Amino acid sequence: MKQTILTLDTSELIKQFIFASKNVDIMRLEKLLEDKGIFEIEDVNLKIIESSKADFLSWYLSKLKSEDIKDVIYDQCIGCNFGKNIVILNRGIFPRRPQKFTDKTKAALMLDSHNGKIHRIQFCFSFLKTENKAVCDCVGKEYVKYIKQGFSEEEAIDLYDANPDSEYGYITRDINR
Repeated sequence: MKQTILTLDTSELIKQFIFASKNVDIMRLEKLLEDKGIFEIEDVNLKIIESSKADFLSWYLSKLKSEDIKDVIYDQCIGCNFGKNIVILNRGIFPRRPQKFTDKTKAALMLDSHNGKIHRIQFCFSFLKTENKAVCDCVGKEYVKYIKQGFSEEEAIDLYDANPDSEYGYITRDINR
């Protein structure tokens, strides 16, 4: 009797990756990733680098332990991997937050598969359906409003960050630590 082995397609692997991430299930994540895959992470200088499966899992687990995944947006890349499926986690600030005021507001993960395993994970910043302007584009208008009212640039930033209704306040508070 011939036995058929079912391999998961990329969309199913992404769903399982999200499920394992939400549940901080490192064993399931390990099973989903190809042993010799290439996975992007941030190094100690917050530079994006390619890493091994083991290094990715270590880095990603530390991120999962520090922040829960609260929302997931499924989208597509319109940049270097046009059409590939991407996931935007926690409004695009997980697992990578903007580091500079000129960075994009959101980072997504592009997961690519081969033979039923995720063999590549990389950061993506160009999305089909989700707007992803630079941080300065998104909050600059608010800063200018405060500056026109006579506040200094530093005061305008503090006022924006202190406003609970600031759409991108969660990003600027992190940048301005």
